[in-house]
Formats: sequence, structure tokens, C-alpha cells
Amino acid sequence: MAQKTIEIPDLTGQTWLITGATSGVGLETARAASDRGARVVLAVRDTVRGCEVAAALPGPSRVVELDLSSLDSVRTAADELRSGDPEPIDVLVNNAGAITTRRQETADGSELLLGVNVLGPFLLTNLLLGSVRRRVVIVGSNAHKAATFDFDDPHFRNAHGRRRRWTPASAYAQSKLGDMLWGLALDQRLRDGRAEAAVAGVDVQLTHPGWAATGISNASGNAVVDKMITGVCSVFAQPASQAALTTMFAATRPLPPCSYVGPDAFRNLRGMPTLIGRSAEASDPAVADRLWEFAEAETAGA
Repeated sequence: MAQKTIEIPDLTGQTWLITGATSGVGLETARAASDRGARVVLAVRDTVRGCEVAAALPGPSRVVELDLSSLDSVRTAADELRSGDPEPIDVLVNNAGAITTRRQETADGSELLLGVNVLGPFLLTNLLLGSVRRRVVIVGSNAHKAATFDFDDPHFRNAHGRRRRWTPASAYAQSKLGDMLWGLALDQRLRDGRAEAAVAGVDVQLTHPGWAATGISNASGNAVVDKMITGVCSVFAQPASQAALTTMFAATRPLPPCSYVGPDAFRNLRGMPTLIGRSAEASDPAVADRLWEFAEAETAGA
């Protein structure tokens, strides 16, 4: 059966910066944007793979090294992008993400999923916001609906005498709720003037790619289990190219500020892009402000 698609406008003259663009949904987003004429900046950890991807794109591209698990790397990447005569970024797509099978920490001491999925992208976006002239897209997940953000122990350190059990599901869900809240807080700041560096008219859009058949699903560390997961994904999950349509929809459509885009079928796990609902906590401006203050403190020194 032929894959359905959406109409993507001509992007000639635009520059898109996409994180995590060497595989999965990020790679397919880069291909789709380049196919429609955009100049694509691949902000990636593996620059060798990034150069391979860039060489295969039909349009102009650039590779910038970015490791979201290191705030120093985020600052270095932002400095590189802002140096000399920096080009405007029409669309900044915060796509890169991580999942692990055991608790790990970033170079800065944050719980890894929180650091890579929220704090690194938060800092990168703030540092580049003055160069963005149209839209910031944050790739979230419906996994956020299973979480409550624990501001007392966000890093699962068992703080304050508590025993908070780390699991891949709980850490990932909290990080994706963090993305939703960060997006809401940024949207508020863009609209009320608190984001002073921002160009007028820049907005934020959130997106959920659904269940995509990508490498992020194979995080068990067990080859047999990963093979089984791949087999299940091949039957039930949608291809990464289909999942990327939600990002392209969020990046190119005229949408209300801070909309949330996801697939329209089977519990928003697959299908064509549409506007979908989010949890009550992800919609709470007060919690979003608290998340912003937390992320600012965690990334201080930028």
C-alpha cells in the first residue's frame, strides 16, 4: 500500500536547523525539508554520519557538531552558528532524543534523559532564539501523559529521604512532559514580550510522531530482545518517513500558537497529522513557568 503524504510548501530560501538528523524521524525530516528546497543545518553528535547524510541530500546543507548531553557542547555549537555573519534560521526543529535502560548522567550531572531531551534543547533554543525568524518545533510524545514532573527530585536522586525508582518509562515520560511544559512556557514568553531576543512573529509548535519504527525503540541492550522489538515495530509501527509528517505539518502549517500535532489514528500512534490533545499538567501555565525557572537554573552559565 502506498504511503500517504501531505502537501509541503516550497521551502526555497529557508534554512532549517534539525537536531538528531542522522537517523529516524530527524533524518526523514531533513530529507523532506531538503526535497522542498530548504537549506538544512544538521546539528548532530556523529559528524561523520552527519556528513554522509548531508552529501545525500538534494539541496545545500551544513553539519554542526552537537552533543546535547553536554551543555558545553551546546554552547560551542551555538557559538559556531552565531559567529561571523550568522544566517537566520527559519525553522528550528528540536528533534533529537534519547532513551536508556539504566540510569545515567550527562557530563553536567543531570539525569541523562532529562538532560538530552529537555535541558540541552532548552539551552540551544534560548541561545539561538535571536536567529530564529519563523518557528520553533519541539518533538514531544504522548508519553508525557503518563508523567507528573517531580520538581523535588527531577533527576531521580532519591532526594529528601525519598525512594524514587528510576525506570526507562518513568524517566522518558517525565522528560517528554518537560518538553511540553518548556514549549508552553516559551510560547508564553514569545507572546507577552519576555523573550526579548526573539523576532516578532516567531511561534512554537509541539509534535508527537506516534509509534515510529526507528532505532530509539531498540534500547534494551539485549540483541534478542531488540530483534523482537524490531519485528513488532515492523508490523504495527509506522515508517519513520510517515512519522516525520507530523513534524513537517507542525513546521509548515499556519497553526494556532503552541498547537500539538500528532497522528490521527489508533490512539494517536499512527496515521496522518492532526491537532491532538495533551494532559492537564502539560497545559498548565503555572507549571510551565516553574519548569522554565528550573531549566534556567539547571543551564545557568550559558
